[in-house]
Parts: sequence; structure tokens; C-alpha cells
Amino acid sequence: MNFRSFVGGLLCLLPIAATAQQSLIDQGYFAGRNYYVLRSGRAKMILQADRVSLGPSFMFLVFDAEKTDQTKRKNRAYNYTASEGFSSSALEVVLNGFSCTALGTQLETRWVNEQGIPGVEANWWASGARVRETITPLGEGIFRRRITLSSGDLAGADTLTFRLGLHAPATLRRGHVIVWNDEEVSMALTLPETICAPEAPAKNQLASTPIPLAPGDTQTFDTYLIVDIPGSSPEELYRKASTLDQQVANLETQAVRSRQHANRITTADSLVQHLYDVNRYILPGYVSEQGRMDAGIFEYGGQWVRDASHTTLGMIHIGEFEAARAMLSHMLRNMINDQGTTMIYGSFQHPDLEQLDQMGEFMYTLKSYYDWTGDASLLTEYKDKLKAMINRPLHPTFRDSTGMVHNRREFWERVFDDAYELVYQHWVIVGLRSAAALAPLLDAEAQADTWLEAAAQMEHSMLHHPTLSLVEDGKLIKRRNRTGEAARIVAFNCRVAPGAPVAIEKVHNLTPDSGVALAIATETVDPQSELARNTLDELETLWNRRWSFGGYERYNSSAQIDQPGPWTFATCFIMRAQHEAGLLDRSRRSLEWLYEHGGHSGAWHEQIPILKYQESLAGILPWTSAEVAYFLVHHMLGVKFEAGHLVLAPRLYPGSGPLTADLRYKTGRFTLEIDGDGPVSYALIDGIRVKPDSQGRIAVPSDFTSGTIRIVTR
Repeated sequence: MNFRSFVGGLLCLLPIAATAQQSLIDQGYFAGRNYYVLRSGRAKMILQADRVSLGPSFMFLVFDAEKTDQTKRKNRAYNYTASEGFSSSALEVVLNGFSCTALGTQLETRWVNEQGIPGVEANWWASGARVRETITPLGEGIFRRRITLSSGDLAGADTLTFRLGLHAPATLRRGHVIVWNDEEVSMALTLPETICAPEAPAKNQLASTPIPLAPGDTQTFDTYLIVDIPGSSPEELYRKASTLDQQVANLETQAVRSRQHANRITTADSLVQHLYDVNRYILPGYVSEQGRMDAGIFEYGGQWVRDASHTTLGMIHIGEFEAARAMLSHMLRNMINDQGTTMIYGSFQHPDLEQLDQMGEFMYTLKSYYDWTGDASLLTEYKDKLKAMINRPLHPTFRDSTGMVHNRREFWERVFDDAYELVYQHWVIVGLRSAAALAPLLDAEAQADTWLEAAAQMEHSMLHHPTLSLVEDGKLIKRRNRTGEAARIVAFNCRVAPGAPVAIEKVHNLTPDSGVALAIATETVDPQSELARNTLDELETLWNRRWSFGGYERYNSSAQIDQPGPWTFATCFIMRAQHEAGLLDRSRRSLEWLYEHGGHSGAWHEQIPILKYQESLAGILPWTSAEVAYFLVHHMLGVKFEAGHLVLAPRLYPGSGPLTADLRYKTGRFTLEIDGDGPVSYALIDGIRVKPDSQGRIAVPSDFTSGTIRIVTR
């Protein structure tokens, strides 16, 4: 091959290489990639931080928080273009004509809390200059991007400039502001007027004038991105942007006020401290002001009652009561119909394909909201719809003489022969008992006994029916066919992913299944029982099943229709059950694994792919963030409710030392101080000594709404 043809060959390959690189940037999962989620008004910003240099390693995407289907793919973002993806969002620093953007090999990102407002900080190097970007939502669609330039490793005085851009050529450029607009969305970008260069290299950019940096110097500049949804006129957005400096102080005050009610935990256990903080920062970004949420960002673009209910539970346990109420209200208005059917992936299914767990998950969450807030308004406003939903699983369509429910769709959404699914029994039991506790507020006192009797019959059959129980060989089982045999080896007749075990293996086993851990986690099955311990021991076989980096499979890998691999919220199910069972070494290992695989930013993928095909489809699940937050408050701090009364049963990790939590409760707050990890000796509730009950729990007086509770351990 001569030199000319060799160079020609390289040039032909360049577009292919660029396309492959953009594909890697666009896919949902990439090893070493972290996501952060911020929301300002309707504008949702998802930041992508890479530890490899596919292109600029720190960029962001902008979406409408009210459009849950928009986040299904990155290319639906407002600032995405076919030619450049979302690289226009990257900061560019120029030294002596050489342009630098963040490289993955030296990029460091983290959450920061500046004066009570969570934001995202990125640190990187532009040759010898150190660059820090801090992006903070200020409300009303405004994001501040604070750029700090330090001399870092410069040997002498030098100058640099920086550039910021929009995704498309500006429709208006005036002074230090550029604007792009259409009917759906408008965006404006500002630089400080004192350093804004009169011209920029491109029509979609703003550039700074030369900035001098001597050794030891640091300079900081505030820039702003304004996103109006729906779009506004160029002149209107220009006026808003050009007067922003006069509004910043008020916007900061409002932003601080909107987050000041959030819960806080202070502990020397750095793992617990970090994971609670990142989850209280990220969870509000996932959900719109109207309570809408994409259940699987970059994957589904859809809504399920179960995902939204579990995420609402997390919101409650970080103290975001207003967001929790918005989510519950949205579900009641739009995701539960008058017949009591609950939404699955944006639609309502045939009875044989309904997810019977969703009633229980919703009612459990609604009761938790009422217990924590005392707000009964949704219960009274939607009482008829709620009663229809509660009673729906009791209809003969789903329930037979055993008292158990049955249909063909299982918890993980595959379709089999008609059978009894343990997760469905468990959640219907929990939902009926939650409903009975709330019956007076639903004007349903006459139905409360019926609900409790149905729950008791279902529980008895689930655990003790002579031929159809969901217990076998001393362990909980996933599913039993109505003919009596345990559903273990199954055949599939459905679409499967290329390379998935179901596509290439002959035998497919359903068990074990992580879903059975939920009955232990919620104490429907006694966590201290031999049944619970045997079940958890069997679930250990899901750890590292076909890989070597930890985490629990959701169920037996041989029955995977997409791919084997560890699932983050399935790991949470098992972790919660482990903690309730007193297996703290196991729950700690689970928590440490969750930190390693999403816990840096608090954005967890549904699964960690081990098939190439699945990397492009693995999305971010708000549900996992909520599970971790809920675990830390409900299971580790032991803040629970029984018969509507607050009880405390903390179980800190051995050697984790004292812990203080500042928790929102009803119309006030209370401080929970725990002096160590041992059994509870006594509590001081506003100075009054209270002894634990026979199970080691502290019953808090019903008239307590704020103050200090100090728990002394042995």
C-alpha cells in the first residue's frame, strides 16, 4: 500500500471512528461514568462525568421535567444535535491558542452544598491552569455556572480565555448575552459583562477577554444558563438575562428556603454520611413540580405506580414532603383509574397482566406519608378511587378460595402460567393492612375488618396452606402454579436480548428470586425466624453469580431474558432484609457495593451490564436512590411507625460511633441522637427517661412533634 492510499484509508475511517465515539458518549452505561441530576423549575439538567476521554468529559443535557418520555434517550435533549451531540455544553479554556476541555483521566466531580443549595463541582486541568466549575440550580429555569481559574502549576504569569456555548447559532446576540429560542424552549447564556469579548469564534458561543494569571492567582466568574419552558421571545429572554445580576440574591434566598427542610444525618461513618447526602441532593432533581418522574432515564421514558411509589418513599425519608405529596397526587390523578387499576409503563393492562403489588406499594407509601406529615388531604379527596384500588385485588378475577391472588404476570414483568406470586401476596397483605389503618380517613370503617381478615387469610395461605403455600424446604419460594407445583423450570415464548441466557441456554430456573426478600424487609415474615434466615442464605447464591465484582442478581441468571448481572435495587431489597435479620456484615457489604457502583453521585443504573448489547440500554433508576435513603432512615436509624405511633429501633453498624439526625416530622422537626451501636438501654425524650419495650424499641409519646430524642445504648 502506498502512502497516499494509506492516508486516504485513514480519512475514510475518521467518520466511522467519530460515530463510534459519539455512540459511546450517548449510551446510558459506560464504565467509570457518573451522572448528576439537577432541576430548576421545569428545566431538568443531567450532568455526565466520564473518567475516560471519549470527548469532553464533563457535559450536560437539558430536558423538560414534565415530559417523562423525553429522557428515554439522550438525543431527545433540547441541547442535543446530530453532529455534535451535547458537547456544546462543555467549558472550553484557551491558553495561547490551544483549546482545553475536561479530560476523563484527570476529571474529579462531586456534590457540593453551597449555603444550603446542592450543586455539582468539577475540577480539571487546562495545561498548567486549574479549572473548577460549580453548577447550581437557582430556580425559575436558571443555572449558575461558577468558573474558578487558578494558576495551579503555571511557572510564570500567563493569560487565558474561556468559552461557553449553546447547541445552535444564537437568534439574538447583545453584549454579554446570547439567546436561542423556539416555541418549545428558549435558552440564554450570559458571561460577566466586564470580561465578555465583543466577538466569539462561533455564532453559538460567548468568549471572555484575556484573563491574566500570575503564580498564586485565582479568579472567579459567574455565568448563567437560563432555560424557559415553554419558549419565550428573544427580547423577553434577553431582558431576563441582562437583569439577572439584580435578581441573584433573591433567587439564592428562595433556593435555600426551598431546601432548608431537608433531613440531615451527621456521623463519623463516612459511608453512611456520603450516601445519605448524595441521595438527598439528587432525588429532588428526578421529579417535576407536578410529581412526574421517568422511571428509567435513558432506558424507559415511562411511568409505573411501583417505581413512583418507592421513589416517593425515599422523598419522605429525606424530608421532601412537598415533593412526596406532588408525586402521590400525580399518581392519584393520572396513574390510577376509577376502577382502581394501576399504571404500568404509561398504560393500563388486561387483568391477567396487572401488577398486583402496586396497590400495596402505593398504600404503604401513602400511609408512610400520613404518618410522617399528618396530612390526610389526599385520603379524603381521593377516597373513592383509593377504595376501588384497595378492593381490586379482592375481586374473584384475581383471588380464589385460598385467599391468595394469582395471574400470569410476575413481579419482573415476564408472563408465565397462572400462578401465585409471593411478592404479590406480600404487597397485597401490606396494602390491606395499611388501608385498614387509614380506614377512618377513607370513610371506610365498615370495610376495615374485611381488609384485615383478607390480609390474615392471605398471609396464612402464603405461609401454611397444605398444598399451595409459598414455602418449600424451609424457605420462601417465588411462585407456585395453581396446579400445586412450584414454578421453577420454565419455558419462554417472548422476545429476548441477543446473547441473553434464555436465548442460548436450554434450562431456565426461576429460583432463587430477590423479590422474596421484601417480605422479610417489611417484617411480614419475622426477620428473626428460621424461615427468614434460610431464605436469605439461599439468596446469597445470587451474589457474584456469573461475574466477579459483587452485587446481587434479581433472579437466577439462567432465566434472564435480557442479561445476567447485578441489579442495584434488587441488591437493596436483600440489603434491607439482611439488616432486619441482624446480618449486619452482609448488609454492610451490600451498602459498600452500592457505593462502588453508583454511590459516588447517587445515580444508580438499573443493572450493571455484563453483555455488550445491554450497555446502551442500561438506564438510571430514581428508585434505587430512594431505596438507599429509605434504608438508612427506616432500617438503620430504625425510625418506624406502628399503629400510627412513632417507634425507634436503631441498629447502627458496629464501631460506627455516635450519630445525630435532624429529621422533619409533621409540622416540626426532631433531633435524634444515638450514642453508639449497641442495644438500646433507654431514651431521653426531651429529658424524660423512657425504657425500651420487650423488643428493644422506644415508643415515642403520641403528642411528641418536635424536640430532642437521645438514645443511650449498652
